[in-house]
Amino acid sequence: MTPQDAHATSGQRGWLAADGTRDETSPLPEEWVMAASDATPLGQAIEAFIALDAPPDEERDAFVRSLRVRGDIGAYVTEVPRHLDRFPNLTELSLGAGVAPTIVSTMTDGAIPDTVTTLEVWTGGAPTRWPRGMVLPSVRRLQTDGPTTFTAQTFPNLEHAHLAPTKTSFEALLALPRLAALQLRTVPHPAPEIFEKIAPLPLVDLGLLGGRKITDLRGIELLPGLRRLRLQSLPVLTSIAALEGLEHLEELLILYCSRIEDIETVTKIPSLGRFDAYGCTGIGLEALESFLDEHSAHRAHRRPETSTA
Repeated sequence: MTPQDAHATSGQRGWLAADGTRDETSPLPEEWVMAASDATPLGQAIEAFIALDAPPDEERDAFVRSLRVRGDIGAYVTEVPRHLDRFPNLTELSLGAGVAPTIVSTMTDGAIPDTVTTLEVWTGGAPTRWPRGMVLPSVRRLQTDGPTTFTAQTFPNLEHAHLAPTKTSFEALLALPRLAALQLRTVPHPAPEIFEKIAPLPLVDLGLLGGRKITDLRGIELLPGLRRLRLQSLPVLTSIAALEGLEHLEELLILYCSRIEDIETVTKIPSLGRFDAYGCTGIGLEALESFLDEHSAHRAHRRPETSTA
């Protein structure tokens, strides 16, 4: 049985145990771990369900690099599973889908193993709040799909953040000296204020992924080290002229921004090597076909050819 088969029947009686056998007599637990290891003793990548109450298997568990905690259909995991430290080489932990916000708010010290450097929380957009005083110094990458609140002490060594910040967590982000990649699911301030605030960070990768506060990009030149930029779902963005000031920008991705009036600016960015745009109708991409042919990895800008037959 594949993991997909097990998931498809997860609402029924029976579940896949750690040894691959199926228990037809009892319902699937409300929580389980889906483990994906980078390699097995045979050098093969695997993805399989491991029941939380299954006994440890030292040989198998030693090869697990990433885990995903998921809730059953119609049920939610409310706490971080115990004994995650049985996986000594675990580096990536994903909580969700099918987890309640309490999986964060009730988290205790030691719940997240010190080996974990990448942490994801998927609550279906529900807000989360990290316990006061909790410190996760090993986490370098954090991604959430809902508003999340924490302090700078929670993730002191964070290097990559993809989240919708609250006022508290946005201020925390500004105090993180190693933060090099920041993807904001909602942009909390207009330009140039947003760029003035994040200018002290050593950013090389920035994403502005939603909100109605960004009409232009004034002040983005305050981020001279920026190499990659993603603009997405910014319905009132009309001008990107300020991008000319980013001398080292190498990659630009624009998604679902249909009010840009000066798209030709992309041809004036000195170091730009790759540019892609999707869902941006009516902004004049058809006038940049030769530029896009050289800089885009796709051909979405091309109009379908009509038959002359």
